[in-house]
Amino acid sequence: MLIEKGYKYRIQPNKTQQEQLETIFSAKRFVWNHFLKLNMDRYEKKEHLIPYNKMSKLLTELKGNHLWLYQCEKSVLQNTLKDLASAYSRFNKSPKKYSKKTLEKAARTGKALTFYDLEGHPKFKSYRDLVQSCKMSWTGNNIEVKEKEVQYTSSGKYKKQNCKIKLPKVKDVKIAYSRPYQGRMVSAAITKESDGKYYVSLCCIEIEHEPTAATGSNVGIDMGLKAFYYTSDKEVAENPKYYRKYEKRMIKEQRKLSRRQKGGKNRNRQRVKVSRWHKRVRNCRKDFIHRLSTSLIERYDQIFIEDLNVKGMIKNRRLAKSIADAGFSEFFRQLEYKGKWNYKLVRKVDRFYASSQICSKCGHQSEQTKDLSVRLYRCEECGLEIDRDFNAAINIQKEGLRTAS
Repeated sequence: MLIEKGYKYRIQPNKTQQEQLETIFSAKRFVWNHFLKLNMDRYEKKEHLIPYNKMSKLLTELKGNHLWLYQCEKSVLQNTLKDLASAYSRFNKSPKKYSKKTLEKAARTGKALTFYDLEGHPKFKSYRDLVQSCKMSWTGNNIEVKEKEVQYTSSGKYKKQNCKIKLPKVKDVKIAYSRPYQGRMVSAAITKESDGKYYVSLCCIEIEHEPTAATGSNVGIDMGLKAFYYTSDKEVAENPKYYRKYEKRMIKEQRKLSRRQKGGKNRNRQRVKVSRWHKRVRNCRKDFIHRLSTSLIERYDQIFIEDLNVKGMIKNRRLAKSIADAGFSEFFRQLEYKGKWNYKLVRKVDRFYASSQICSKCGHQSEQTKDLSVRLYRCEECGLEIDRDFNAAINIQKEGLRTAS
C-alpha cells in the first residue's frame, strides 16, 4: 500500500542561517499581509476576491518594487498565496458570525466590529507571533538530506551524526536525522516553535507501507474523563491528565508573564517560558495518544467509538479544561488515518444512540444513568449489574456491528 507521511526533524541553524530563515519568515508575512489587505479592500467594496493566478502575477510586480523579497525562495511566496486563497475559500463557505469571545471583548472595550472580526476570516501575521513557519516545494533536488557517519547505540538503534539538510537560500543546516525518510519528497515545512527551536517537516508520498496482520477481532470504545476510555473487552486506559499535572507551575509562570511590561525583553523571555510548559504538555499528550491508537489498530480489525460533540462539550465551563486536556479529537484523528493505512474499519456510532441507558444483556432502556453520579448500571428487567462505562462500550460494539453489516 502506498501512503503519504510527514517526517519531522530538529534542525540547528547557525547565527547566519537563523538570520536567513528570519528573512524568509519576514518575506512570507509581508506577502501574506499585502495580499490580505488587497482582498479586504475588495471585500469591503463587495467586489470579487483576487484569485490565486492573478495574485501570482501581482507577486512578480511586488518583488520588482521590493527587491529584498528575492532573498526568499520563490516557492515559499507561491505557497503563501495558495494558503491565503484556501483560507478565503473556507471563509466564504462558512457561516458569517462573530465568536462569543469576540462579542464579549467588543462589549467590554466598546470596539465596533467589522467583517475582519468574523469567525474564520484570515488574520494579519506579526513578527511577534510565537510560531513562525514557511513551506518550500521540492524541485530539482533543491532539498536534500546529506547523511554522514552511521553509529549504532547500545539498544541497537541507529544514530546518524553530522548530518545536514540542504535548503534553498539557506544551504546546509545541521539536522538531527533520527530516522531516514521514505518515499518521494514533495515539500519541506520549516517551523520556528514557541521555544525558539527550529524544525523541518518533510512531506513524502509513495511510501511503501506494510499493513498490520488481520486479527478478526472487534471492539467498542466508550470515552470518559476519569479514565480515558473503556472497551467492550473490559480494558481501561487511565487518563494521565497532563495539563492538571503541570497546572500549578503553568499558572505560576503565567502570573509572572502578566506582571511583565508589554513590549519589554523580559516579557518576551517569559512568553517563551510559558510556551515551553504548554509544549511539554502537548508533547506528552500526543505521545500517549499515539501509543494507545497504535495498540488498538494492531489488536483489532473493527473499532467502534462513540461520536462525541467535542466542540459542544467544551462550551461547558465545568468540564472544558478536562475535555481539552483529554485530546479526544486528536485520538479520533489518529485512529482514522492509522485505520486507513492498515485496512482496519474505524467507525463512529451515532452520538444520539443511548449507549449508557440500554442494558447490554436484554436491551431494556432505563434513564437511571442520565445522572452521571450513578456509576453502576442495574437493569430492572434482567437484573444485570455492570459498570455503566463497560455497559456503554458493549452497546457501542453491538450498534457498530449492526450498522457495519
